[in-house]
Amino acid sequence: MFLKKWMSYLSDGAKLNKIAMPGSHNAGSYGMTAMACCQDGTLYDQAAMGVRHFCIRLNTDRKGRIALSHGVAKGRPFAEALADMRKAMDDCPAEFFIFDIREYYPTSYGPVKLTSRADPKEVSRMIAEALAPEKYALHEFGHISDVTMGGIRRAGKRYMIINYGAAYEYSVDCEQILPWEAKLHGLETEKFIKEITKQFDNHQTQGIYWFQTQQTAGFGTELGLKTPRKMDAMQRPFYPRLIESIAANPFYLGNANVISGDFMTADDRKAKLIVGLNLNKGIVRDDCKEEFSRNILRGD
Repeated sequence: MFLKKWMSYLSDGAKLNKIAMPGSHNAGSYGMTAMACCQDGTLYDQAAMGVRHFCIRLNTDRKGRIALSHGVAKGRPFAEALADMRKAMDDCPAEFFIFDIREYYPTSYGPVKLTSRADPKEVSRMIAEALAPEKYALHEFGHISDVTMGGIRRAGKRYMIINYGAAYEYSVDCEQILPWEAKLHGLETEKFIKEITKQFDNHQTQGIYWFQTQQTAGFGTELGLKTPRKMDAMQRPFYPRLIESIAANPFYLGNANVISGDFMTADDRKAKLIVGLNLNKGIVRDDCKEEFSRNILRGD
């Protein structure tokens, strides 16, 4: 399956912070309640569908286990997610993954402030047991803008764990941005598709650029209160227009990196539209451009 190996088509000179890669927003929210669920597939399912950047949030559940979380909702044990990550590494040997792992942000409900807690030492222990970070984690480099696919391949690295403060062993606190604005992300769908690319004008970085294409409903927004699944269904018909607007603007195209969304396993179209931008970027190997292009156009 093409989406299990799409990175193998990239040139050695492709820089990690310039590769257009599908990202999974709240990647661990599968199986949660309707208002918290942003993905249906497991982390392995998402990797098999082309996702290479995973937003993974943690908390501790009532049984004292470190668990996947989204706001106040808690999901499957983190140990299961780690097993999926390892399965993806084993099943997609040419690919490189970015795992953005941290506790969920503090959440306020009126005067009540809720915080998440996932002991960093235990998280580190679990990662060490499942993912052999001493061998496979990319954690020693200069600036992230210098990291290339060729360097990753020569070093035999398979993934990077991003965490503010580098709280876990073998994690890194590299330069990155993830612009999000309540008013902008709460726009109705057609307006959102038109306006969201302005994030490239308003925010720049030499690090990882996490471009969030999922809308965010809420009281006081144009969308009102809707589930992530409903918003994704509304947005999908317009998604090609969004990717086309990126491809048509040299500045947007040059800065396009992680492009994240909800329900990345619903079908292969979002992932293929995003991955296809690498042809426009000119970082697909010359000897396999035709095959890469055929796979992007073909439905699996």
